[in-house]
Amino acid sequence: SSHLISIKFNSWRVMMSSNWNPEGCREEDGALLAGAIPEKFPSVDIPMDCGALEPKVTGGFDAWIKANPQLESQAYNEILKCPNCGKPCAVTMTLCNACGTSLAEVTVSKSPNLFVAFIFGVDKTAFPLKISMRLETKDIMVFDDPLAITRAHLLSVPTDVYCPDIRSLFVDPGPALALLKRIEDSAWAALRQGHLASAEWRRKALSAAGNDMPIEALRDHVIMAFNLPPSQYQLHLQYMLPPLLPSHLGVFRRGAHFMHMRHFPLKFVRETLQKMCATGAAFPEAPTLTAQELVERISKLGVDYDKAHAEDMDRLAKSNVLLANYDPADFKHAVKGEEITDKHTRSKVEAPSAKELDGADKLALQGYGRPYKDGKPGGVYYSYPRSPEALPLMESKNAAAACDGVCGLFR
Repeated sequence: SSHLISIKFNSWRVMMSSNWNPEGCREEDGALLAGAIPEKFPSVDIPMDCGALEPKVTGGFDAWIKANPQLESQAYNEILKCPNCGKPCAVTMTLCNACGTSLAEVTVSKSPNLFVAFIFGVDKTAFPLKISMRLETKDIMVFDDPLAITRAHLLSVPTDVYCPDIRSLFVDPGPALALLKRIEDSAWAALRQGHLASAEWRRKALSAAGNDMPIEALRDHVIMAFNLPPSQYQLHLQYMLPPLLPSHLGVFRRGAHFMHMRHFPLKFVRETLQKMCATGAAFPEAPTLTAQELVERISKLGVDYDKAHAEDMDRLAKSNVLLANYDPADFKHAVKGEEITDKHTRSKVEAPSAKELDGADKLALQGYGRPYKDGKPGGVYYSYPRSPEALPLMESKNAAAACDGVCGLFR
């Protein structure tokens, strides 16, 4: 009798502990699915006709800068390097936005500007500078973020101008609006032609509701934003189709993703530039302003950052619920903080560690560097590398002509 009761109790416990939602979270205790089974997750290879197999510059980043000192002012970032996972984080971050580790005791350091190195076709820093290229032209590159937080997470980067962050956009709104249209259109084209063109990928990555939508309708669910300050000093549009990876749902809920006064939605930036065009406003001193000072200047135009940020977070939360499709059967474990447990019984699992598990999940779930070679991500180099001259500054490049063409639309 007692044995029968024990069996029934254990069966009830397994049933209750299997109460996972499609976002990959067990709401009753906040545990997250982990230990993704790689063969359960279809991936989409980067296009074979995209990118160059060989770099333009060999010998490494340091030698390249030594030979081209005129590029030094555009070749480095100031960062806080995460002591746990090594991610270069922006200098205003208090938690690593890859693993959630505190950055309170970390000092500012300098790191190579990887995106500028990509643009010039440099072969390596401490690691190969191969790119998971999804789309490229002579003035744009779109590639998978190597630190992806969704299964389809792209970065869209201009290659014909140096724009360290969004502040430079507000110096002259006309060319800035033209640039924003170019990089967002390119990002959508890459997503549309890549991940979303695969019915197999869509069926696994997206919910039934997401699969029932016309593909064009998914564009309204993409999180499109910039970081200020960024961790790489070249303008890059973050282009993320939900759902968040389960581990990053946890980071988001801990407040280390999309932080207030760092996350600047594309819609907010674009609306501000349109208002500036309509009124003839410009902020020549914008590159020297803090994020708070910039937001205060923008508020005088009638554009509310707090409202824009809140709306974007609400949109993300709703889209994540709508599109999430994680199945507990596709994962081996659960993770809560640093503790790894059996996803059903909740008994502690000694190995792997949370850090090892996160690294393995990244390889299983990300789109970066597909197809893998010997179990590691591959990639290519930019097909249109620039000559070794400093990139023209955003605030000075064809400003008058672009403003006449774009601002006129809003006058």
